[in-house]
Amino acid sequence: MKDFLTYNWKTITLTILGIIFIYLLIRVFTPTLNRSELNQYKLDQIDEKVKNIEKLQKDLKDSIKVYRTQIMEIDGKISKIRLQRNEINNYYTIKEDEIKSADKKKIDSLFKTRYNF
Repeated sequence: MKDFLTYNWKTITLTILGIIFIYLLIRVFTPTLNRSELNQYKLDQIDEKVKNIEKLQKDLKDSIKVYRTQIMEIDGKISKIRLQRNEINNYYTIKEDEIKSADKKKIDSLFKTRYNF
């Protein structure tokens, strides 16, 4: 055994040093959790703020939905008004053409019925 140790002492020492070196590398580059009370408090505060932001975001989404429905209703009313305006424009265009082609008696009867004049 003594002869074995004296003959292979360099290999044994290098192997032990290599294992220690690898262990130290793993120990240094592996992150450890630092859960102190201050860090835990900070994490809890961040979680609360995130929950508040999520709640506000949900409220904003709900209000956006309400506004979208109101906008759709207003758009529907605007389109109805446009159709009515076109119908009125058509009515007055027809009346204008009738007046252009009418004689004096017909014009007088139109004014009389319209304005009781």
